[in-house]
Amino acid sequence: MLHAAMNFMVLGAFSLACASGWGAEPAWSAAVESIQIADLKTHIGTLASDALQGRESGTVSGHAASAYVITELRKLGVSPAGQDGQFVQEFNGNMRNLLAKQSGRDPRVSDEVILVSAHYDHVGFGTPKNSRGPIGFIHNGADDNASGVAALLEVIDAVKKLPQPPRRTIVFAFWDAEEKGLLGSKHWLTSPTVPKSQVKLVINADMIGRLTDAGIEITGWRAASGWRRLLSEANSPSPPTRLDPIDPLAPRLPLDFTWDLREDSDHYPFIAAGIPAVMLHTGKHDDYHRPSDDADKLNYPGLQRTARLLLLSALLAADADSLPAFRSEGSRETKQQQAQIEQPLPVPSGRLGIAWRPELVGERIVEVRDVAPQSAAAAAGLRAGDRILSFAGRDVSDVVDFRTIVVVAPKTTQALIQRSGESDPKELTIRLAGEPTRWGLAWRTDPAEPNCVILVQVIPHSPADLAGLQRFDRILQLNNKQVTAVDVAAVSRAGNDPVPVIFERQGRIDTTVLKPVIVSDR
Repeated sequence: MLHAAMNFMVLGAFSLACASGWGAEPAWSAAVESIQIADLKTHIGTLASDALQGRESGTVSGHAASAYVITELRKLGVSPAGQDGQFVQEFNGNMRNLLAKQSGRDPRVSDEVILVSAHYDHVGFGTPKNSRGPIGFIHNGADDNASGVAALLEVIDAVKKLPQPPRRTIVFAFWDAEEKGLLGSKHWLTSPTVPKSQVKLVINADMIGRLTDAGIEITGWRAASGWRRLLSEANSPSPPTRLDPIDPLAPRLPLDFTWDLREDSDHYPFIAAGIPAVMLHTGKHDDYHRPSDDADKLNYPGLQRTARLLLLSALLAADADSLPAFRSEGSRETKQQQAQIEQPLPVPSGRLGIAWRPELVGERIVEVRDVAPQSAAAAAGLRAGDRILSFAGRDVSDVVDFRTIVVVAPKTTQALIQRSGESDPKELTIRLAGEPTRWGLAWRTDPAEPNCVILVQVIPHSPADLAGLQRFDRILQLNNKQVTAVDVAAVSRAGNDPVPVIFERQGRIDTTVLKPVIVSDR
């Protein structure tokens, strides 16, 4: 729904189903901190070594990889969740999924499952069908997907270090035969080792070892209302303010919430089965499915931050008051629909129609250099050389402030000018073009993003612009109240006090303050 008026905002009570509030529990800090680069390197150094010969599913090297993972699971003391009380779920004769679990502590929701996964197989020596060449050499698959396996092992270790288990049960799945067509995850869905109906959310990590400035690609997030909010909260567990430093353990990664949904990893079979699932991915690269995907090419600090994001996402979901239902529309929504929701509104034309002498700006003087024909300034009789002393009841001594005054001023307002050759200031009545705005915002809503609004316009020089807000920011909280429903009048009546805002931009939650500009028509 489009709200074209520039001062529209919202207020209301927070009711996001998949998050109980902004911020990780303080007790989680030690668990988050336990995910260390040295441990990630150790796991990847083994899994992506030549000794494991590319971990092809169903081969001796694939079984060697599974043996390593099982050994680590036993060290960590996590419970088996495979078949017959074991870690292993065998399928197709010689392939094997590996499953473990941490039981939830809350009897009211402990039968609900958050499933966190990564595939551990790769393509062995490669074939013309699965390698980008050259074939016949060991494809170590350090990024694909030793990175995801290492992160998942560290997440399990972190969960075991929590002072108490999460409320819901977390199942950890290491899929086999992903490279052969997502066979492991598809088999589990046909023969689940825990009731499939209990699985409420799936978080899959595939190729997360090559983090760049583009950040983490999040796929499948539209399969449940509120996924974007939950992942953003996991990414920003501490509210940054001017007084308090940002939590050094916070991932604070750019998140790319893509609308693309492809059958390219183990999240997809769950979405196809009606279970909400997302994939974390740092993008393909020149070494993808080549022998050169080696351990020394990974971004280990980036992998550490991504693994912490994986952990915090799972914990927030596991401890949420309630979880969102599956959105069947999510698998059908297209980039064309994204363009409709996020299409920016055009920037309105200028209200006054003047240019000033830039050489006087440093002297805090606003002197008219040019007046646009047929503009509000021309109709009011403003001339080149006029110095604007006050506008809409406010003294003018700064160009930045003056621009904002023009944006928020009433349609009919007064200007006091000093004209060259005249001793006394002169008052002019000006009828400005367009409508005034209090904050300078326009927004739309999205059914996949409840309890927030998406900014599709921020008027230049408006209070919103001065506060640092940008198009496509998501407003999550306004005036210390959660965003839930349209309540324009409440914001209009907010008075003259500053309005605190919590917003999300590319998966990072931040704060700012809207400062009203007080003007009059006299």
